[in-house]
Amino acid sequence: MLDSLEALLHRLCIRSQLFTRKKWQYFCLLSGQLSFLCAFMVLVAAGFLPPMKPTWSAERVHEHYFSHKEGIRASVPLLLLSGGLYLPFAAVLSKHLRQIPGIDPILPDLQLAAGAAGIFSIMVPASFLGLITFRDYGPELTLLISDQFWLNFFLPWPTFLIQAWTVSWAAFADTSENPVFSKTVGLINFVVPFFYLSLTGVHVQHDGPYAWSGALTFWVAAVAFGVQIGADTNCLFKRIRAMPDDDGIEQVQEVHYIATP
Repeated sequence: MLDSLEALLHRLCIRSQLFTRKKWQYFCLLSGQLSFLCAFMVLVAAGFLPPMKPTWSAERVHEHYFSHKEGIRASVPLLLLSGGLYLPFAAVLSKHLRQIPGIDPILPDLQLAAGAAGIFSIMVPASFLGLITFRDYGPELTLLISDQFWLNFFLPWPTFLIQAWTVSWAAFADTSENPVFSKTVGLINFVVPFFYLSLTGVHVQHDGPYAWSGALTFWVAAVAFGVQIGADTNCLFKRIRAMPDDDGIEQVQEVHYIATP
């Protein structure tokens, strides 16, 4: 019976033409957009638009979380999904980096490693967010856990800087006739991380543009990150669309590397 089921599933997979390389890469690309969407839904559901201010009293922080209790609880799986869905996007980005002729293999590997590390700056804060409404710890402890959530969300920005700059370096290093990533995309990936520098001082700023609720730290950095993801997505979409539709075998020969001692 298991053999019959296996044969049936095999035929269905062949006929569906669903599990091709091209469709998988489309899924990875969509995954990145869903990651961004889930993060935005967290901000809406948890009442973080505009974000809470570090100057709020313990009583006000406690009141906010428990007046948005259901939204906070719904935000936890959304935040976990946001982190998890970012990884396929980083993987497809790494794949296309490998197609740049003569590229140092460290670059796509480093980009993927930075993307994998970056998801924990999204998923770890989810545990603190879940802890806040797990039970009523009182205003003071709720304030402490809330601070842990916000600081853990903003401080691990260097992983995203490394990820962006590997893409930028690869784009500028590509001297082929039809570059994988345009120089404009490379420039965007180079410039955007400078906006992340404003996140460096969130652990010492309680008010102003450099606090976690500030214009530079929250709003400008979020828009800049969205521009970067949009530019990378547009570039990857054009490349994936140009792939053949039959069996997903690419016309562009992917560069393979053999490790040498």
